[in-house]
Amino acid sequence: MANKKVKKQKNKDAEDFVKVDAYMIPAPQAEMYRVLREAVAEDLIEELSKQYPEVKRMTDQDEGEAIVAFTETSQEALRIYLNPTNISAAQKARDKDQMDKFIEHYFN
Repeated sequence: MANKKVKKQKNKDAEDFVKVDAYMIPAPQAEMYRVLREAVAEDLIEELSKQYPEVKRMTDQDEGEAIVAFTETSQEALRIYLNPTNISAAQKARDKDQMDKFIEHYFN
């Protein structure tokens, strides 16, 4: 009998998360995360387009979606994954109008 309760709890826990890209996000936060993620992606594309001739959204099977900047010779110069950690850090940078500093972090 106790095993059934544990199983039900595990199923309920799994339902409390929503997959966004390659990441499981708590269901109550998923929609806000999607909106924030899209805003960050657009800001990154805008900022990187000032420095690079080509900027794309690309998907990696393991790491999920990323914003990738390419040089004039089509060499990859920079890749920023749209994972929860980067989205959080980018949001803080956006709030302080410091997206350029956030991007600089990926050069070091």
